[in-house]
Amino acid sequence: MTSRARAAIEAAATADPAAAPAVHPPQSDLLALLRSGHGEGARRAFAAVGDAARAEVVAALDSCVLRDPRAVPATESRSLYYARLYARLDAPLDTLAAHLLCDEDWTDEDAERTALPLAVLGDLARAGRDDAVALLRRYAAEGCDWTIAVEQLTRATDPMALHGMLVLALERGDDEELYDCVRRGSGMRPWRVWGFQDPRMRSIVEKVDLDWWRWELSRGKPADPGTRPTVDQVLSEAAASPRRSFVCGRRLASVATAEHRGLILATAWSGAAGARIAALRYLGDVGDPALLDLAETALADDSPVPVRQAAVQAVGGLRTGEAVVRARGWLGADGALGEVAVRILAGAGEQTDGPALIAALRRCRPDRDRYQLLDLVDGVGRLGLADALDPVRDVYRGSPCAGLRSRAVDTLARIEPDFTATTAVDCLWDCEAETRLFAVDRADMRVDGVPEQLRALARDPAEDDGVRAAARQRLAAV
Repeated sequence: MTSRARAAIEAAATADPAAAPAVHPPQSDLLALLRSGHGEGARRAFAAVGDAARAEVVAALDSCVLRDPRAVPATESRSLYYARLYARLDAPLDTLAAHLLCDEDWTDEDAERTALPLAVLGDLARAGRDDAVALLRRYAAEGCDWTIAVEQLTRATDPMALHGMLVLALERGDDEELYDCVRRGSGMRPWRVWGFQDPRMRSIVEKVDLDWWRWELSRGKPADPGTRPTVDQVLSEAAASPRRSFVCGRRLASVATAEHRGLILATAWSGAAGARIAALRYLGDVGDPALLDLAETALADDSPVPVRQAAVQAVGGLRTGEAVVRARGWLGADGALGEVAVRILAGAGEQTDGPALIAALRRCRPDRDRYQLLDLVDGVGRLGLADALDPVRDVYRGSPCAGLRSRAVDTLARIEPDFTATTAVDCLWDCEAETRLFAVDRADMRVDGVPEQLRALARDPAEDDGVRAAARQRLAAV
């Protein structure tokens, strides 16, 4: 496996959404909608009439796929959304081919350079696009991340898509690369089949099977007490490696007991930056009330930015009555303390806190204040604040993050009078399966295009199983 492919996989495995805010440059309206995977963007693209309009849509689509717009790719879907656009528009794949098959493919170490284009080609191959299969086969023979192309070819409906790929894999890959491919393969297809055809591949498949078997045997066994890290060791690791501080915060939960609370609190007050972040994350996860007293210090402007961010997450997640009282006293404070106040009130406040939440919602920008907006939008929905309709609509339309848009949809369903005929209809074309599923049960069947889209979702083999089943059930009930 190439270093770029390995980096992409490791990034997906360790991604922490709270650590990577979404930042996007100014774009045209349609491009912004397509970049965020918005259902309205897909509907507008499908409605493009004339060669000039279609060319503009295809250019915007190519731009989205070549420069992955997701802040944290592991947490958002895009490939099926873009593949459906390519298929519906019958868009050519020349731009993707030029991007994948060039000298830069071997010199650019960006882990996200090929992941989305190859995933889109895999979805197109599953939809029966022969040109996508051909491009994947060519990239498997010539490209740097050839192992990902082989994996995507396993999704093709064409039975000949994998013809000759065993010989290519044996020629291009060493045993370590092939081991990684077999271990990651869904159901180990086609590697297990190839194991019956070649002794070298068979030995690799058997090694993967043996390693899985050993792992399964070890599951459920108590860990050797001598090998478990201590709280001091975890905090020292976080201090020495601040980039691992969030991971260390999670690890504290498995090793810390009540007797360690004093040490962890002392670290959160005045430890090294990485250790403070780990301690704050742990205290936030357990909802320790001492965070309220710690807030003013941890959220001070002279604290390192990562420490303030960790404190905002930890303190802002408190939902006790005492936290609500303290938050009301912090309202109007500058900086992070004011942000924490509205997040606590969004999660546990009452109707009387509504004006403060709406004012905070109006101050936020979807492209900058993503994590504060997640709490605020949920709070508006929880309290049913109809006066917040316009700013929530702005979040729904303007957020570059599909996850935030999904939360806005849930809130709009509670406060938007014509939700079923407007927002719910757009959501049938959204990039996130969860959002499509929400819309399937609510979209007004009398709106043009809704029955046709439900039928398309119900019969699409690439669609999420839950969405497909819900669409069939909704159609059967009509």
